[in-house]
Amino acid sequence: MDYRDLYSLLHKRPERRKILITRRPPGEITGGNVYSIWLTKVEHPGGVDPSRLHVLEQTVWDQMKVNGGVDVILDALEYLMMEHGVEQTLRFVSRLRDMAMIMNSRLYVTVSGGIDERTLALLRRLIE
Repeated sequence: MDYRDLYSLLHKRPERRKILITRRPPGEITGGNVYSIWLTKVEHPGGVDPSRLHVLEQTVWDQMKVNGGVDVILDALEYLMMEHGVEQTLRFVSRLRDMAMIMNSRLYVTVSGGIDERTLALLRRLIE
């Protein structure tokens, strides 16, 4: 999904909780049904260091267990690719997808034009 469609996705199906993994700082995304996880290397109560994928994964899992069927939105794919490389990031996306399937949730990934066609094709295959 195009990164410019993030706000419409956040307002789609307002009855469903959203878990947003993003580079956007706290306060930029508002809404009572959005649990925002800010990827940052700066220590912050709402932040997770992007180098700690296991912490990010556990945070998402914990929120899924509490809230049930949610929409998980990864709005930081390119940033994670810069931190971890394509393969490790796609493995992480695959784990998010599996978690979403188990918990009757949906996974959305926003991307920009900076992703090459091969990577985009792999991503599409992983999340379908």
